[in-house]
Amino acid sequence: MLVINLLHFVLTAATLGLWAPVWWWCVNREAIKQSGLFHQFDNDYWDYLVERDEPPAALYPTRFDLADEVRFDA
Repeated sequence: MLVINLLHFVLTAATLGLWAPVWWWCVNREAIKQSGLFHQFDNDYWDYLVERDEPPAALYPTRFDLADEVRFDA
């Protein structure tokens, strides 16, 4: 009985896993037609590259009382 239950679980998981891309395409069909299949992936990747090279200003320490430096970077 355990073997049958395990086989049922494996087959169900595999079947749902194979259908996942089909359902994803059906749900996002309009967005794919407008901007392409990998459009959002490209945007996320380029955003990651920009943030890696120059992180947001909130991550830099803010210093106000430097004697020789009058420039303030936010």
